[in-house]
Amino acid sequence: MEHLRLHLPELPAAGEVTTFYSYKGGVGRTMALANLGHILACHRTAPVLLIDWDLEAPGLHYYFPGAAQAPGVLDLFEECRDQLQERGGRYASDQALAEAVLDAVHWEQYLVRACDDRPLWLLRAGRCDGSHAERAAMLDWQGLFDACPALFRTFAARLSRHFGHVLVDARSGRADCAAICTTLLPTRLVLVFAPNRQNLDGLQDLVARATSYRSCHEDEQRQLLVYPLPSRIDTSDPELCTLWRRGDDGAPGYQPLFEGMLGEAYGLPWLSLEGYFDAVQLPHCASLASGEPLPAPALQTGYDAFMQWFRAGLCPWQRVPCVEPPTLNNHHALPLEQDRTGYWPMPAAM
Repeated sequence: MEHLRLHLPELPAAGEVTTFYSYKGGVGRTMALANLGHILACHRTAPVLLIDWDLEAPGLHYYFPGAAQAPGVLDLFEECRDQLQERGGRYASDQALAEAVLDAVHWEQYLVRACDDRPLWLLRAGRCDGSHAERAAMLDWQGLFDACPALFRTFAARLSRHFGHVLVDARSGRADCAAICTTLLPTRLVLVFAPNRQNLDGLQDLVARATSYRSCHEDEQRQLLVYPLPSRIDTSDPELCTLWRRGDDGAPGYQPLFEGMLGEAYGLPWLSLEGYFDAVQLPHCASLASGEPLPAPALQTGYDAFMQWFRAGLCPWQRVPCVEPPTLNNHHALPLEQDRTGYWPMPAAM
């Protein structure tokens, strides 16, 4: 392949790398990522990159039928694997090795324009040809990390130099590549879930592992801001909506579940997601099951509400200036001017 140059200047400040993850599939994770990427690119403040890292069931490219066929994540990291095998032991540090490998593979050549009317780029899962599934199964993600622990962190840093937002569509479940996308790559983590136990199971462990890894490894002590994103909410049954959100004597609802896991992860004795979950909910829409709309008008209100926190980089327990604070539990709301230092995983004690 001819080596292409990415004709995008470096940004004055690094952009954000956000992974969208769901423990189970079928919750609209890829749809949310595609639509939110489309919205972010509308503002034209900085280019946006979408990455399809769900190599087992790639689908992000369906939202952008005009995007060119091209190799993608699979092909890129196969090249990285080959470069690591050639260069092992020749560099003084993992960081130097990672930089050399990424220079050699010319990662820019794998990016394509997602659409022509806005600064939106796409890194596909791969060509998705007859050999894709077998090659994806053979790629040893743990082996890549063991050979060069700095590789994925350095790759994310390179992307953030050119893109204001990098949105990564991660595979569901507990696979090695999902762990890379949720623990090593992002500065933000969006957890997309439907309000049932099958979807919520595993998210608490994921948040604990990701934040504790960041705090316990000297080279990985970077910010990680977690946003829960409830999806497929059946608003036709208010009583059931309240039950799933608040819980009952038999099981906790998703709001106290996330308040507990985020409070533990960030070392906060209490926090409230009352105002956040009042505003941020993606409703179930049966009509979306038969197509791939972009944008999706039926979900626009939910996306816009989420963007009030996401674009401003606010923690989900902070108040949004243009949203009235909730009347219930308002004494739990954190003031916007409070120092954000403690909102990230803290370094482990020496």
